[in-house]
Amino acid sequence: MAQQQTLEVQPMRADPQRLFYESVVLEYALQKACRRGRQVFNEIQAVENDPLATDVQIFHCFVEKLAQVCDNERGGKMVTAVSVLKGLDGPEFVFASNERNEDELTEVQEFAESLLTMVGSNPAGLAAKPLAKRVLWKILHFNLPRVQEYLGKLVKYLDDCIADCVRRDTPTALETLMPELETLKQKAAFPRDIVSGNAQTKFFSDCEKLLRGISVIKGTTIDQAITNYARDGHMAGSDSWRELRHFLGRFLSFRQASNAIVGAKDRFPALFQDFTIIKISSSQPAPKPITRSRSVTAKSIISNMITDDDDDREYFLEHATAMQMFHLDDEIQRQISKRTFRPRVHAEILVHNYLLEKGLQQSSQFWNGWKYIGSSKPTCRLCSYYFGAHPDRMTVRKSHLNLYPNWRLPGLPEALESENPDVKALHLLQQITERVQDDAKRTLEERRPVGRNHDSNTHSSLPSGSYAYGVTDSMSMSELAAVLPRNVIGTGTVQGSLVLGDGDDDGFSLVGETGMETPGENNDGVSVTA
Repeated sequence: MAQQQTLEVQPMRADPQRLFYESVVLEYALQKACRRGRQVFNEIQAVENDPLATDVQIFHCFVEKLAQVCDNERGGKMVTAVSVLKGLDGPEFVFASNERNEDELTEVQEFAESLLTMVGSNPAGLAAKPLAKRVLWKILHFNLPRVQEYLGKLVKYLDDCIADCVRRDTPTALETLMPELETLKQKAAFPRDIVSGNAQTKFFSDCEKLLRGISVIKGTTIDQAITNYARDGHMAGSDSWRELRHFLGRFLSFRQASNAIVGAKDRFPALFQDFTIIKISSSQPAPKPITRSRSVTAKSIISNMITDDDDDREYFLEHATAMQMFHLDDEIQRQISKRTFRPRVHAEILVHNYLLEKGLQQSSQFWNGWKYIGSSKPTCRLCSYYFGAHPDRMTVRKSHLNLYPNWRLPGLPEALESENPDVKALHLLQQITERVQDDAKRTLEERRPVGRNHDSNTHSSLPSGSYAYGVTDSMSMSELAAVLPRNVIGTGTVQGSLVLGDGDDDGFSLVGETGMETPGENNDGVSVTA
């Protein structure tokens, strides 16, 4: 009989929860300070390259895209996570969001049910291409807050980049690049009034035209210029090019999502039949873990992190002193002074906690044996550390390594404040704390921030050529595989020459399909409520 592993909880000199949040606040402040001094420090980026697609990865892509289209507002509140269980009569989709009330969760539940029903039943008997269009319009309708903001940002950064072309005053910028930017701006600057039915149809049609306009810029000067100028960090205006690149990628992701969801139906039709959707309530905000006090400084936190007899203590205290030139203590005070510094359980962990409470830990209990929690954005750093340390080996989306102080474990602080503290929760918290402390020490030494300016991601590019409906060269490998015939895909590989994205901020490359009209993609109205 196998012996159960005994959890060793290391003694702590300070309250374990306070020690955790002090470490998080220090690392968060260091990241902010390093970015302020990025003219001095070399910023590095997290890399997420899409691996060669298998059926499992195609399924992961579908779950992530479903979560993405449920995350209909920018910011972290609506971030959504999804897992698919085997269910008694059919697949059970379990979802949670970072910070939604019950009415908002019901809206998401109804949207997801309607979307999956539309794809699964296809009552109008549409071919793949027009069905993908109908799904796209439905997604755009539910995501109107996000769509409207993306459109506004696109126009803003197109204006900024056009102005940057004038500042550069080169023949390439003025005669070649600027006219293409202006053409793209014309496609983006359409009326956004959607009150009346006709206006709504026109709005979604214009969105679709803009999506084609973005994806048609294949191998052109704007493709190369946006990439080059976005990387040109020492040049004035490079931030605008990076932002333009980001929002082009985010807007195009709606089309990629519709293609991937419709494509998944061809690969996994059972996913769209006899399904149920279960919503999980968001957590309540915990009390502030660190009250405002001028005594909370980088030195005080390091002194709590590192014991008196550790030779490294003075070494890191000296590094903290050097970082004051970038206002490190001011950043610490800014964070602990926020009224909103009230941590919540993130969506991925809400789903995982639900599964644990229901005793759902075996792969056989998940749809097709695929034990996975997909999310609308890459997992944050603390969620990544949580899943890495948790004894239940759950697969989740790769992390973007961004750090968010408003994060907590489920059941905390209650689990640690009771007469009989939860040893498992304490052990897990200590493991995560150690990871964050190691990060803070590394940041103090290397003075390099990690993570991304944006926590969303549109990654990898593919060579030209359409294998099936809805295939664009800007799709990821797993998205491509979702819409390819099964005989095109080998075990763990995608046939043909595939080029991975460069793994930077968004990985967005303006390489796409032609802008030609195709059957079923004319601009007649499409219902978004059916």
